[in-house]
This record gives sequence, structure tokens and C-alpha cells, in this order.
Amino acid sequence: MKHIYHTLFVALMLISGAVSCRRQAPELTNPNDLRVNTESPSQVFLAFWQGMNNSYGFWDIDPTDWDAVYDHYLPIFERLDTELATLPTTEERMGRLQELYTEMCSKLIDHHLTLTFYPETDSAFRISPGMLEAQSRDYAHQPQVINNTLRTVYEANKQAGRITDDVVGVYNDPTGENSMLAISYKIDGVIYLHFTSFSFTGAIANDPGNPAEQALRNFQRLILETPDIQGVIIDVRDNGGGYLSDMDELLAYLIDTPFQFAYTRVKSGLGRLDYGPWVPAVVTPAAQHRGVEAPIVVLTNLYSVSMSELTAMAVSALPNGCVIGERSFGGTGPLAGDFTYSYNGSVSNPAVQIYCATAMTKDINGQIHEGIGIVPDIEVLQDAAMEAQLANGVDLQLERALEYIRTGK
Repeated sequence: MKHIYHTLFVALMLISGAVSCRRQAPELTNPNDLRVNTESPSQVFLAFWQGMNNSYGFWDIDPTDWDAVYDHYLPIFERLDTELATLPTTEERMGRLQELYTEMCSKLIDHHLTLTFYPETDSAFRISPGMLEAQSRDYAHQPQVINNTLRTVYEANKQAGRITDDVVGVYNDPTGENSMLAISYKIDGVIYLHFTSFSFTGAIANDPGNPAEQALRNFQRLILETPDIQGVIIDVRDNGGGYLSDMDELLAYLIDTPFQFAYTRVKSGLGRLDYGPWVPAVVTPAAQHRGVEAPIVVLTNLYSVSMSELTAMAVSALPNGCVIGERSFGGTGPLAGDFTYSYNGSVSNPAVQIYCATAMTKDINGQIHEGIGIVPDIEVLQDAAMEAQLANGVDLQLERALEYIRTGK
């Protein structure tokens, strides 16, 4: 999952010091400055615990008792300082550590959170609490099925004469950071856009006029020039997120007045529960825009993450907005950097890399979706029957969106 860049930064004076006991002064150490003896499991645990204690932004709503984690697991890791060496292979030793960290972290609700332990070694292992939770849902399925069958669906509908005004664009970023596929067209008269990541901002900056941008501009042109818009579908299924500024390339063309869709909040101090105020998140119209009154649908699935979820949240705040598909991944907190720029965010030291959200988001009604996801207004699950239809060029979630636009139900 890519970063989504947020404009809310908090001034920070770095305070550094030695690793110390939680009971004394966990606030005194910048977790990025830790120098840890990674041969000692207990020191790695303390570095991880302290980094999360300072930098994790969800302690006021996360059900995990972080103090109880310290009290329960520190003695276990202290025993492992001597006992781990008795295990005969590196694989067994790291497997035991991974088992413990998975056990302690599996219920953390930040669904951007990715933990890489011993990152500077060949034995590094990674834990994603969000992926563990998502894969436990009763509708869990494999990722990228939609993206892998998108062209099949497009070509079948094109051959059937349902698609007009179509542009398909692929941008291959040499760094891989902003590579994406974007496709826009009218299907049965409805304006449609699918894109595999929120990478338009980066792709346009790196290569203006690239094919993915052309698909985006086609979508914008259709919004501005279609005489009687019947409906709009923004398809963010299997979209792992990206740049927050991409919202200005999408929703800002569909509105004629500014509208608030959420609030965001960052930490404002070194304490675990030191938070700043909730700040309104507002979308403003683009220089060229159109107030679309027809239904605007966002298609989501289990692997709609981050900016995909914020887009669904924003469309839900519109009077003509609707979300169709599956409950999304649950990673709604923007990312803006690390402890250097705010009192929370990503951490990197020899013991652990903590990739996590920098801000918390709640929707316009005050509901926090972190760890839960955006619940669709109309549920259409990506089950085995649907995937079989996709292979034949039939997209049941897309067809349900078109039905909603036609009938209003």
C-alpha cells in the first residue's frame, strides 16, 4: 500500500536518548534514533514497544492494552535472550519470534500498519495486522482478481457495442512507484473510470501526457462535455491507494460547491494520548467543474484501501452518492511521513520498521472506519460465482452499479 500524502504536519523538536524502561521515560527517545543490540530479543522487543508507544496514532480507540502487552511479553523475551540460542536453526529461531509478534499485534486496528522485524538482516519477517484481519472475513478472496480480468470485461462489453468514448492507458514508471493502468469510457451511456492506484499525481509529474493521464483526461472531458449525464462510476476495486492530491483530479470535477466529507487528527505531543484538534477535510471544485446531479457510484472490494476508502467516504457524503460492492480493507488514516515531522508515524531502526498511519480520519457523521472499512450501501460479494463470470467478461458488481443508476435501487 502506497503512502497517501496529507498536508497536516505538526512542528516537532526531536528529543533523543537511550533506550530505557517504559516505567521511567519512554517519551525521551526518538524511535528512529535507537541503536539496538538485535542479538537480544528483549532489546528488540523494547525498541518495538517504545516505538509503537510513541508513534502509533490509534491508542484511544484500539482495543489492545499496550501496557499489558509490556507486562506479559517482556519476561518472555527476556527468557528468550538465553533460550532462543538453543533452537537449532535460524528458521526455527525467527519462526518463534514471528509467532510471538504475530500473537501480540494481530488485533491492532491500523490497517496501514506493516511491521518488519530485524529489517537489516537476511532473516527479516513482516507482519500486516490488516491483512490478517481481512483474510479472516467470511467473504475473503484473493487480491487483484478485478485488475487481472479488467481487460476481459472491457473487451467483451466493447464487442457487444456497450462501450463508447474509451481510452485505455498504462504508465510504466521506471521506479515502479507510480506505475498504473487507467481506463475510462461510457458504458450504456454511464461515465466510468477504473484505475489501479492513486498515482496520477506522480505519473503526471514524471511524464506529462502519459497514457494513464490521457485516460484520466478523457474521464474529465466526459464529465464536462456530456450533455445529460446519466450516472458516474468510479471503480476503486483492488486499488491500494496513493496520493491524496489525486482527489482533486476526480471528485473536484463533479461538484460546483466545496463540501466537507471528513475530519482528520494527528498527535500533538509525545504522550500516547496527546492529540490535536479534528480538522475538516474539504473537497473544493476544480477550475473547470460541473455539479453532477445524477447518481455517483464508487465500486469497492476487500482490497480497496486508503485513498480508495477516502474516495468512497467522500462520495458517501454527497446526496447523490452510493457505494456498491464489498466492505473495504479498513486503512483510512492518511500517511504523511515519520516521527521527524510529527509526533507519530512511520519508524525505522535496526530492530523494526513500523509503517503506519500518521493521522486518524472520521467521516462527516463522526464514525471512524479504521480497522473496519467502508460498508457499501449495496453489497455485491466477489465470490466464486462472480469470479467465474469475470473470466467470461461479465462483471456482476459493475452490472449492479448500472442497474442502480437506471432504477435508483
